[in-house]
Amino acid sequence: SDVSIRVIADHSRASTFLISDGVLPSNEGRGYVLRRIMRRAMRHGKMLGIEEPFLYRISGKVVELMQEAYPELRETEVLVSRVIRNEEERFAETLGAGMKLLREELEKMRKEETKVLSGDMAFRLYDTFGFPLDLTGEILQEEGLTLDEEGFRAQMEQQRLKSRQSWQGIGEGKTKEIYRRLVSEGIRT
Repeated sequence: SDVSIRVIADHSRASTFLISDGVLPSNEGRGYVLRRIMRRAMRHGKMLGIEEPFLYRISGKVVELMQEAYPELRETEVLVSRVIRNEEERFAETLGAGMKLLREELEKMRKEETKVLSGDMAFRLYDTFGFPLDLTGEILQEEGLTLDEEGFRAQMEQQRLKSRQSWQGIGEGKTKEIYRRLVSEGIRT
């Protein structure tokens, strides 16, 4: 529990400062780092038995403790609190669905005496439920299990290829062909 408390304290401080500086949770760049930091702290809260959103309240304590050195924190306190609360509520849904599937898979692995979670399952958790890979890895490590990272990367690459192929279907060449046909049929754009 000591580790969880330290993670929550450290990540609350980082989240508060990042959001105060204008970084918002997202799937790219600094926003992605922020989201991962927040979600890790939220998971540690769950490990301590905290079921409701809590991180947004801790950000208020960060502001209280740091406002003398960083008075701008007071100006952004309400925004920081709202952003964190919103992310907590969104992640609670993700965590719930992903944890249910992961628990079922862990039980199946125990019965089959398997020590490695398949890359396919890790990708499914990631792609379908938005369950972060690092979180899956952390949970597996706590259980003394490992992750088929190579299999995960292969699934990721396959997804990227599918995505690129679907974009090619609406590329410039296809679009021009459609316009030519419409014009030849007497329809003007």
